[in-house]
Amino acid sequence: MTYHRPVLAQAAVEALVTEPGGTYVDATFGGGGHSRLILERLAPEGRLLGIDQDPEAPLFELADPRFIPVRANFCQLLQLLAERGVQEISGLLADLGVSSHQLDTAERGFSYRVEAPLDLRMDPTTGLPAYTWLAKQSEETLTALFREYGDLPQAHRLARAIRLHRPYTTTDLRNLAQAIYGYKAPAYLSQIFQALRIAINDELGALEELLRAATKVIRPQGRLVVLTYHSGEARRIKSLYQTPLAHDHIYGHYRYAWKLLDKIHPTQQEIAENPRSRSATLWTLEKLPV
Repeated sequence: MTYHRPVLAQAAVEALVTEPGGTYVDATFGGGGHSRLILERLAPEGRLLGIDQDPEAPLFELADPRFIPVRANFCQLLQLLAERGVQEISGLLADLGVSSHQLDTAERGFSYRVEAPLDLRMDPTTGLPAYTWLAKQSEETLTALFREYGDLPQAHRLARAIRLHRPYTTTDLRNLAQAIYGYKAPAYLSQIFQALRIAINDELGALEELLRAATKVIRPQGRLVVLTYHSGEARRIKSLYQTPLAHDHIYGHYRYAWKLLDKIHPTQQEIAENPRSRSATLWTLEKLPV
């Protein structure tokens, strides 16, 4: 079984690699699809760090002297680079969201299509599984996360039902959704599981840390290439190039750290071949001299 089929792989790597001899980071190694394509474009002196927190990601199966495997959360990017003596990189790629392997491995609890304990952790060796984490959350907290991370109607009813019934399995949660949304439940299940996954793994907090680190370590004219699947992720990418660093009072204009070069979506053919790419957006940003 293929661990993960990357979305917009060729376009992402073409946008990323502008300096074959440079140092790059694949912040979400997954099954290594992006990393292999990056290595094809690198010169012998180029380097690539592949990062993934999932202990099942086959990081150490990619045998290439230019590749450095790193088992960690990408929010630790600055520390991970410093430990390896890397002060500056030419570009970084991040494919956010859940991998095909995680969705297809029933016991990970990412999919509502098969029954399993409701886990949802990107790294199942740390933190609390969803069924334990949910029991510790207030009704108000759950309501807020379903609204913000899932754009869900009747978020308060769903939060109250979870507090009352304490779902342990994916089927338990699916049944609660069915009771609240009726025939519309299938349309909302992905959003419910997505919202919980984002919250449990603090995905948006980790993304913010990654973007701050990328702004520090990517060289001027270097690239930041990110695949987003959720409006919360997209908003954080937009803030990079829409929020000015400062106002130049002499020349009367604002200074920015990043410039948006491109924003694309999968073609209908790719969506047909890989349905999980449906909500993807590929962002390419260039670091500006400061």
